[in-house]
Amino acid sequence: MALRRPVYLDAETLMALSDYHDLDVAQLTEVVEKSSKKRSAKATAGWGMLSGGGELGKDVELQTSYTIEPSEKATVSKVIDGLIAAGHTVEASPDATLQKDDIIEVEGEVRLTAASLAGKMLYVLRKYLESTDQDIRELDFGDVEPEVLALFQSVYLGNELVPIPLLVDVAGTELGPRVLVNLRPNLFVESAMIDQIEGERRILGTIRNIVEEGNDGYLSTENWLLSGWEYLLRRMVMTQIDHTVQDLVDALAIDLPAKDVHAWISGPAIILDAVAIY
Repeated sequence: MALRRPVYLDAETLMALSDYHDLDVAQLTEVVEKSSKKRSAKATAGWGMLSGGGELGKDVELQTSYTIEPSEKATVSKVIDGLIAAGHTVEASPDATLQKDDIIEVEGEVRLTAASLAGKMLYVLRKYLESTDQDIRELDFGDVEPEVLALFQSVYLGNELVPIPLLVDVAGTELGPRVLVNLRPNLFVESAMIDQIEGERRILGTIRNIVEEGNDGYLSTENWLLSGWEYLLRRMVMTQIDHTVQDLVDALAIDLPAKDVHAWISGPAIILDAVAIY
C-alpha cells in the first residue's frame, strides 16, 4: 500500500483500534494547539428581535492544526493497512451490511454541509450573546444585521476553524446510503484547513449513526448547528431553526445543492466519526 498523508487524524482513536485488534505498531503522540482572537462588532448587532449595541468583547477561540513526523505517517499507514488486511473493516459496496461502530474506509467527494456553515455562525453568535444582556426568551432568527454579517464573513474569509465539530458530505461512495462524516475539532494535520479537507478524499471512520429510510428516518443536526449551547436553549432554538440555516446560507450567497443537509438528515444515510482523512 502507498504511504498515506493524512490531512485530518484522530490519533487516539486510531491507536485504540490498533490496540483493540492487536496490531503491533509504534505509538503516536498527538499535539494540539489552540489560539484565540478578539472579535469586535461596532453599532447595533442582532437578528430580528435580537439586538444589542456595543462590541463583541469575548475571545473567539480558533483551532490550529498539528504536525506528525514522517515516521508517524508511516505508522498511520501501517495501522490502516493492518486493519484492512486483517478484515476488521467493512468493504464499501452497495449491498454492504452496516452496523453501528463498524470500521469502514470510503472514498468520494468531500464537501462541507450547510449545517456546519451555519454552525460556525451560530458559534460566533453565541460568543456575542455571552457579552450582552439579551433575554433568551426573545431570540428571533430573522434578518442578519450588516455589522454581525461582516463578523461572520471574517470567520469565513479568514478560513478559520472554530472549536466545534464539523459535518461533511461524501458524494460518490460505493455505499448505498448517503454518507456524512463527523469531524471532531482540533484534529487537522499540519496546515490543513477545511478547503484541504474538501475534494476527492479517502476517509477511515467508525459508524456513529445509521439513519433508516422512511418517514421515521431522520436525525437532527443540532450537534453541529448548536455545539456548546445549553440543552434547554438548544430545545428552544431548534423549534424555530427549520428555515434559519437556509436564510443564513442565502445571506452569504453560498451556492449549495438543493438537498444539502440543513436542520435534519433524512435516511437512508450513515454518519461516520472520522478517524483519518487522506
